[in-house]
Amino acid sequence: MKIYNSVSEFTNIKDNLTELTFIPTMGNLHQGHISLIDLAKQYENEIISSIFINRLQFNEKNDYEKYPKSLESDIELLEKNGCDYLFIPDESILDDIKLIKAPSKSKKLCGKYRPGHFDGVLTILNKFFKIINPEISIFGKKDYQQFLLVKEFVIKNCLNIKIIGGDTIREDSGLALSSRNNLLSEKEKHIASSIYKVLCDIESSKNLLNKELLENKKKYLKRLGFEVDYLTICDASTLEDSFSIDTNDLLVAVAAKLGEVRLIDNILLTKL
Repeated sequence: MKIYNSVSEFTNIKDNLTELTFIPTMGNLHQGHISLIDLAKQYENEIISSIFINRLQFNEKNDYEKYPKSLESDIELLEKNGCDYLFIPDESILDDIKLIKAPSKSKKLCGKYRPGHFDGVLTILNKFFKIINPEISIFGKKDYQQFLLVKEFVIKNCLNIKIIGGDTIREDSGLALSSRNNLLSEKEKHIASSIYKVLCDIESSKNLLNKELLENKKKYLKRLGFEVDYLTICDASTLEDSFSIDTNDLLVAVAAKLGEVRLIDNILLTKL
């Protein structure tokens, strides 16, 4: 695996590269990230990943500074699993960067509680896309709102990049893999697995979706010690609140804090 540590270093060799599949990350990698590499292998391109903790998408300086870092093990994991290139730029990549304003859809779900977050996400991805010029870019669907916004951003700006979503990878308990899970104690991890249980309970009630069901599940999470930002059912394309499973695919999405750790998860309900 070849590693590039600056924009100029990568730019100098970019023209010699074949078609690329790009997997952007902020490091602290786990099997969820590796599943995206495995997905990338299906497309027979060379695979490039990036590691960059993007301060533009953090609302709190403390959250940015505490974000877990494991660069040495990340490099080892990527190399072991067949990544061809790794781009690890420094903060200078943000110099004179053009700020992207995310569309109104970004203000729903996580965007409501993290104002400006998706502006920061789209801003750095736009810069990466211009530098790397991938044919394909792959994102995990655990961050479904991000996946949707990136896909629509690429279409709106006529970028010749195919955006592909990878399914959420879970621990045996059902807890969605996340870099933030490393900040949980074993007891908190056990409690956190209840998030997926709630999603599955709602899925099993897909013929009886209503506000009362959501409120009861929110109360259950609060009793377990969660501070719930949202638990909602919405149209999987527009992110508008909806219970109309007979006409549209729906997204059941949740964001909740356990202690200092904010966790997100979702499941898709296909229309009847």
